[in-house]
Amino acid sequence: MKKNILFTLFASLLFFTGCDYNEDNFEGFDDNPIENFTQYEGEFTGDYPSDGYFLNTDEGKLALASAMNDMLSELFLASDEGSTASITVLVGDVTEGYESADISYTLTTDDYNAMGEENGQPGRYDNFDSNMDVNAYLLAFLADNYADMSVGETITITYKYYAGSTSNQTLSYERTADSWASVEIASFIADYEYTLTTEDYDSMGEESGQPGRYDNFDSNMDADFYLGVFLKENFPYHATEGATYKVTYKYYSSGSTNDTDAFFRYNGTSWTAFDPYEDVVTVENKVAEMVFDGSTWVLDRLAGGSLTLHFEQADYEALLQWSLENKPEYKSTRYDNEEYYFGVSTYYPNINNAYSTWRNYYNVNGEYDGLTDDQLQAIMDQRLADGIADIVLPQRVTEPDSGLTYIVVYTVYQGRGAGDYGMSFTYDDEMDEYTWLGNVVAQ
Repeated sequence: MKKNILFTLFASLLFFTGCDYNEDNFEGFDDNPIENFTQYEGEFTGDYPSDGYFLNTDEGKLALASAMNDMLSELFLASDEGSTASITVLVGDVTEGYESADISYTLTTDDYNAMGEENGQPGRYDNFDSNMDVNAYLLAFLADNYADMSVGETITITYKYYAGSTSNQTLSYERTADSWASVEIASFIADYEYTLTTEDYDSMGEESGQPGRYDNFDSNMDADFYLGVFLKENFPYHATEGATYKVTYKYYSSGSTNDTDAFFRYNGTSWTAFDPYEDVVTVENKVAEMVFDGSTWVLDRLAGGSLTLHFEQADYEALLQWSLENKPEYKSTRYDNEEYYFGVSTYYPNINNAYSTWRNYYNVNGEYDGLTDDQLQAIMDQRLADGIADIVLPQRVTEPDSGLTYIVVYTVYQGRGAGDYGMSFTYDDEMDEYTWLGNVVAQ
């Protein structure tokens, strides 16, 4: 509604009746002057950027505020300070992809063997464990194999780590003037990895234009299609919703053949290609709440939409540290890097929801006696939700926005099923706290 127009007409009528009449008949008339106050709700009718939406970033909000000011200034030639407007507008929320180092490398069997094959050395079982100084081994590996890296370049090394079972882990380094310094790079680690063999290429067809012809792919072949079918046919037991695979294959281009990595995620029916390092933009309608400061329409708040945050190593570590300090009775009896109040393991890293483990080894004071799996899962979910709301989100979000829904994605082992799950939260400005919306959704 355009209240400023109504108020302006009313003021004109009063002008024509004369000031003396108003003063004589309306007590206190001079103490309450009529204002040109605007309250408006409507759709954005100005010019969008070339993509057709505004980005929900600092730069994007500046562009949005400028466009809103132009639109409202044309609609309302005169408005008093404190006037407000709520404008529905298309906004794109950016979910940042995983950070990529300049070089990514996965240790091979030969690499482990070169580090020593005796008992207690990596080459013994082609992995590391808690009795080995992983950092020292990797620094020596870098010195032997990447001495020609330029200062400032980064490298992420993926290696196998054994702690009851074998999992992939990563460490990242930045080249310094005389060595390497550890750096935090939240690299993507697929649930499974596979490198195609000669037999695999042949199984996809050996005729001209097929992968088995020269045991590689090229620009005339749809690698995503072939590999999606290959994964479905060869790894049916890994096909759980949200599971991810990294497939390494040979690709021919410009006279040479090189190893190429492709990433796939199972959506419940098929394996589809995706790029974990690519930023994803989700576009939806939001409401720009504008306030007139006397000269310019200013963006007060952008309401609606969501922001997705993926658990990083530091998030698992923060929950672990809180549990060790506040709930020491739930500490793992086997490892220092696991606990069972939240179910955090920083070895893997993930949230361990194995019902049998919780019941048989960490049933403090019999609290799980007589509970069904669903009832135990509800306790697991509530504790983790509290941890995310009180510990993870405050350390990840520097400027909370009550207009956003925060979707926090973490990795689960066993329980309701291995894979990535998301919980949704909102932020309350007055209470200065996050509230879980009570849902857990497979990603």
